[in-house]
Amino acid sequence: MRFPFWRILVAVIFGAGLYSTWVRFAEGLAASTYLSDRVPWGLWVGFNTLCGVGLSAGGFTIAAAVYILGLDRYRPVMRASILISFLGYLTVIAGMMYELGLPWRIWHLMIYWNRNSVLFEVGWCVMLYTTVLTLEFAPALAERLLPVKLRSLFDRFHHRVLIGLVVAGILLSSMHLSYLGGLYLMTKDKLYPLWFSTNMPSLFYLSAIPSGLALTVMALFLCVRSLHVRIDMSILEEIGKAMLLLLSLFGLARAVDIVAQGSAKYLFVMRPETGWFWLEIALLVIAPVALLSRPKIRSNPLKLYFTCALVVAGFMAYRLNVAITGLQASSGTYYFPKWTEFAATFFTVTAGVVAFREAVLRLDIFPKKVVADEDLPMLLNPTYTTSAPGATR
Repeated sequence: MRFPFWRILVAVIFGAGLYSTWVRFAEGLAASTYLSDRVPWGLWVGFNTLCGVGLSAGGFTIAAAVYILGLDRYRPVMRASILISFLGYLTVIAGMMYELGLPWRIWHLMIYWNRNSVLFEVGWCVMLYTTVLTLEFAPALAERLLPVKLRSLFDRFHHRVLIGLVVAGILLSSMHLSYLGGLYLMTKDKLYPLWFSTNMPSLFYLSAIPSGLALTVMALFLCVRSLHVRIDMSILEEIGKAMLLLLSLFGLARAVDIVAQGSAKYLFVMRPETGWFWLEIALLVIAPVALLSRPKIRSNPLKLYFTCALVVAGFMAYRLNVAITGLQASSGTYYFPKWTEFAATFFTVTAGVVAFREAVLRLDIFPKKVVADEDLPMLLNPTYTTSAPGATR
């Protein structure tokens, strides 16, 4: 019996993740992390929470485009974008369970209210928005699990509350996308000046929307390439145009903020933070804006995929720089995650990817027609454009 490479890799990741999970909950944080009083937030906050929430922004963005702006053209990819966000938030919640010292007391957040705490707002918004995403994605499960009569009743109920769910999702997601930046307002005089700003809530929000769309484009492309689903590829091109505008706006806002905050003098100081900052800017702003400005890049699915990969990598660099790199100097210690921290993170992310694949295969996430085998090479051909003869539509 043959075992493909990817299945073996997933099995290894799951095995290491389950072992690291046992270490975390059986032996505690000290045995499973290199966190300390000086570095209380590390990879699990920087990646699982800050990156996970931001990269899940595609769901509310596409839903808002369809239901609020009336752009029905994006309806074929809306269910997939909501699924990505739903699984993304489940990954965030799983990551929080690793990070919290006493995760079994998470229910205290519902009873003991601290209205002056930003974490209180973030916790409530994550719980409420995950509930909204569950209800938004519920029709895909109802179609598979419920009998016809119950499905009809559920559809009528869902139709009545749908707009309210979308509006609530936009509000809740916008709130905690920005308030995650607000968490780091308390790090004044600790966070390196290239990242600290009184406008961090706005910058976090502006960076999350294009990055969430970038992850959505990557997932859609891989579904067409590997799972043979059928998508109008010109939709991805149009999302690329939107990303160009949004990334340009974020880059302009970031530049103006650095000047306004008096941090421009640190741009060329010979320090490790400077290198990490310019890497982040190159990946998140300079390279993708230059590439997306070219119609040939936007209209080529493969090139657009790799451009979106740059955006996602730059976004993760931005959040990890805020959460880890920018605090190293003031903490007086060097933090590098323990292997069990990496294992737990890869475990949760891989579980989300596997769940997405199974959902696409077993539920009606995309139109039922598949791409013909002879059309697949066009998606990987560097000269392929959406206007080419025989392009997937």
